[in-house]
Amino acid sequence: MLHRAMNKLKMALPSTPLFRLMNPHKAHLYCVGTAKSGTHSIEAIFRGQLRSAHEAESNKVIDTILDVSAGRIDDEELRHYVLKRDRRLWLDVDSSQLNFFLLDKLVELFSDAKFILTIRNPYAWLDSFINHQLAYKSSDKWIQLRDLRFRPDIYTHSQGELALKEKGLYTLDGYFSYWAHHNRTVIETVPEDRLLIVRTDKISECIEEIAAFAGVSKSNLNQEQSHTFKARAKFHLLDKVDQEYLEYKAKEHCGDLSDRFFPEIQSKKDALSSACNVIKGDGSLY
Repeated sequence: MLHRAMNKLKMALPSTPLFRLMNPHKAHLYCVGTAKSGTHSIEAIFRGQLRSAHEAESNKVIDTILDVSAGRIDDEELRHYVLKRDRRLWLDVDSSQLNFFLLDKLVELFSDAKFILTIRNPYAWLDSFINHQLAYKSSDKWIQLRDLRFRPDIYTHSQGELALKEKGLYTLDGYFSYWAHHNRTVIETVPEDRLLIVRTDKISECIEEIAAFAGVSKSNLNQEQSHTFKARAKFHLLDKVDQEYLEYKAKEHCGDLSDRFFPEIQSKKDALSSACNVIKGDGSLY
């Protein structure tokens, strides 16, 4: 109890040069998975043992992402922001879907840092993301970020997905193209020896590999926290989408990555059950 209380106190302290000197990193780890892929769980298994946070300073990070997209922040300003933020927070584990948008700078600036990509099969991911959208009211800031990711400016709903349109959701093209872009970009950007790819469905069974990759003892991880922030409600909206069209769009955008990491999943039905795999940066299985 005292150890956990001390860690909470450390998290509340400003990260000054003296603080960093007295509290060197136990790890330097970024989780860079998509939303609804297990970023919350990765943070939770380190919580209380290491200095960790999930979506730290999310509003400021989103502001920065939107400013970069609009050309209001140049490359050098982004570099300065990422450096300053990292020093201020001084996290051992920084787990956030938003880290994807800072990925180039994180890889460049922190040569000692390692990266975990949590990856969820595209059908389960989309179902979970839609459930989250329908269950929680989002701020304007988050909606702007979603527009940036899912591109309603270029994708329009087809007849086969009007159920999504009626609920104010994005298109299958928008969702699946982002899933593919996010995961592919991480795999292509992070050096193989600094990247661990973990299937969402088996995070709890990969605790030892995650601990070894982070360079910490398994005793530093809270295995019982490996599947946190489960869905508040399930709306089964994908059942109302034309199933042939759904599978066509999933294969069109996600087929190569899905076949590589989820070879047993060829349809939404297959996605209901999957095997355990932890995957190295080069795509080979542990």
